[in-house]
Amino acid sequence: MIPHLIVSLAALTANAVAVPSDETRRALRFDAIRGMCVQFDGRYQPLDTLARDVARRITGTSEFQNRDPVELLLGWTFDPDKWESTPLIAIRNAELRAALQLPAARLVFSYRELVAHEPLRKLIIDASRAGSAGKPDALQSKVSKINDQLVLLQDVFHGEVIRPIPHTTDPVGEWMTIAPGRAAGSPDAAARQAWDAVRVAFRASDSPRFDSACAELTAALNSLPSAYQPDGSILATEVHYNRLHPFRTAWMVMSLGALVSATAAMVRRRWFDVLSIVVLIAGFGLLTYGMSLRWTIAGRIPASNMFESLLFVSWGTGAAAILAGLFVRHRAIPLIASSMGAMALILADCLPLDSFIRPAAPVLMDTIWMSIHVPVIMVSYSVLLLAVLVAHVQVGVMAAAPSRTGVIHRMDAMHYWLVQAGSILLFAGIATGSMWAASSWGRYWGWDPKEVWSLVAFLGYMAILHVRINHEHVPGWAYGVGLLLSMTVFAIIVSRMSPVTSGKLPAMAGTFLAVGLFVLAHGEFATAFKSILAFWLIVMTYVGVNYVLGTGLHSYGFGAGAVVRYMFLIGGIDLAIVGACTIIHLVRRRSRLPTRPFALGAAGNPV
Repeated sequence: MIPHLIVSLAALTANAVAVPSDETRRALRFDAIRGMCVQFDGRYQPLDTLARDVARRITGTSEFQNRDPVELLLGWTFDPDKWESTPLIAIRNAELRAALQLPAARLVFSYRELVAHEPLRKLIIDASRAGSAGKPDALQSKVSKINDQLVLLQDVFHGEVIRPIPHTTDPVGEWMTIAPGRAAGSPDAAARQAWDAVRVAFRASDSPRFDSACAELTAALNSLPSAYQPDGSILATEVHYNRLHPFRTAWMVMSLGALVSATAAMVRRRWFDVLSIVVLIAGFGLLTYGMSLRWTIAGRIPASNMFESLLFVSWGTGAAAILAGLFVRHRAIPLIASSMGAMALILADCLPLDSFIRPAAPVLMDTIWMSIHVPVIMVSYSVLLLAVLVAHVQVGVMAAAPSRTGVIHRMDAMHYWLVQAGSILLFAGIATGSMWAASSWGRYWGWDPKEVWSLVAFLGYMAILHVRINHEHVPGWAYGVGLLLSMTVFAIIVSRMSPVTSGKLPAMAGTFLAVGLFVLAHGEFATAFKSILAFWLIVMTYVGVNYVLGTGLHSYGFGAGAVVRYMFLIGGIDLAIVGACTIIHLVRRRSRLPTRPFALGAAGNPV
């Protein structure tokens, strides 16, 4: 990629280039070309999806300056000279701008000035060398991202991105651009002529000519010989999916449901309770519809990356709440489900996650077990997410209002029910995951970091459930079996950690303290407290293994970035709040402990 930028630098001239006017081509209607099939990034997709993807990769948003993404892509393709000096690429990190020696007061820069910027070129070369030698550091990763943006924008300017000419003999062969230099008698001559007409009409903002040229282009492309032609109805479905924004609409509806549920909890009116459930079901229905569209478009279950897994987290909270409402009648269920479902969708929508449909990695698609494992494990996370929110409320109530024993008992019962359901699903997820591993990698268990942390989380929840058992009904031999199993697990862990160094001793000591807490602490408050800690084990399994450790077979499909910093920040704040509630609870409980009465006998002596 580095030579491409050097060539671009040599091609730049010193002449001033006109900046595109703010007046956009609103008169043009792009629906006639929006559904045109192109090949990009290993899949067949409508031009609308390609435009949104390219615009977001380059500018950070699919609707730069509130323009239609198709208008942006065609403008960059047909008028590259006008866009080279337009600020498109955002560099919002102040430290990165300082390292690149860019103006501190500016956030967005043009292709022309970045390509010609010598400090950036040097850092790009260093990042390329570091990437070939091993894992790049944070600065090198950000510089490599800028380089990728520049190379992609250069390809757009050169007309190398829009590829609508199908391969004539190979069904999976690379499609071609509409090259202007081919012979007049070539099969795509009519398509090239129509493409030139589209260019002329676009640059002239001539709406009737543009519509006519797009119709001619569509007819010319459909007449070309093709080894494979995607289903037109699937392309139309994808355009509909792009326009609908189902997941953004779903989190808005779920946020409204959370507000209605909170109001219902305060006014305590039956019709408000019904309304909160109706809004929750409406948001759940929108989410389900959006996932079904994505499934239809991709031809696979939407469960191959972080964005899609967050969709399943939200879907699982809604499904669990609807099912729980059949067994546990409580106003808090719609409130909790709407809040957590909306939060998961907001994270998916607002975090810098790749929301576009991509071809799944081969290891994900060579077995049916992915379609079973991922939904089960994500629904288990969803149920346990509901449980941990109830646990937070329970901890807060027991610290601030310990006299409200009725509320505390109901919260405890609901929390324990959710932990039971979530733990069963978590075990099923681990079991199906081992089946998937055997099918893909030839072994059921390999002590991969993801496998280890999922086991640790499961054992944490098992400790919560088993400590709640009435010890009077547990036979003595069960404790002996438990001790034997604990010693076996300890021996396995020590053997896996050998040689035991001074750096591993603190980790082992912390592990023993955590085991002691999970096994010895009991009671309603302790159950809720341990559930919060156990869910952070889930967070480590779900996010930390990929973003913090970054090792193992499960590192595909995810990435690195500010997630680590946010994870530690949120975790520190949460544990600090829970720790404060714990201290308050312990102090208040100690003050309520009964003391032995001091009385005097008949002779005045203490009794």
